[in-house]
Amino acid sequence: MGIEGFTHLILLTVCLSIFIGTLIFAYDKYIGPKQRIKKIKTAKFTDFLKVGFTNEKDHLIGKINGYTVIISYSWRNRNGTESLITMILFDPRVNGKHLNSYHLNKWQESIKDNYNYWEYGRLFTDWPYMNGNPKLKSVLKKLDKNTKLISSKGLKKIEYSEWETEIKNHMFKEKN
Repeated sequence: MGIEGFTHLILLTVCLSIFIGTLIFAYDKYIGPKQRIKKIKTAKFTDFLKVGFTNEKDHLIGKINGYTVIISYSWRNRNGTESLITMILFDPRVNGKHLNSYHLNKWQESIKDNYNYWEYGRLFTDWPYMNGNPKLKSVLKKLDKNTKLISSKGLKKIEYSEWETEIKNHMFKEKN
């Protein structure tokens, strides 16, 4: 293969990357959200309505042990598979100071499974469908356990609107 063949190979690779990237973008931007709204109406999610969660267009929101919990469908999780996701929100400020990555990393290391992730202001749990459909009872049991874990760390409850404002403000401050 000469220089001309190598140039054609590079050009083909770049064009293919742009094409695949455009398809993924279109799926994430236009098809995915509609799919999430459709999935949230299935029995797997509507069962949560029976225990006090409410439907907020493309996700469910409710309370477990006083903590705000968001439940949603992800068409592509960290491993590229479908999953049910839960987020337990907490105030990311402790004694007036913002949590830093040291605390989050330390807590992440203490978790014994690969499905919980400490993130700024939330404990994120991934329930991949490849492990079977998550059952309402097991999800509620895990949420109960995780809210108690959050509480044991001294992290306070926060309402969704206040949490959203805090996260946006913190992200803005970090950018500047």
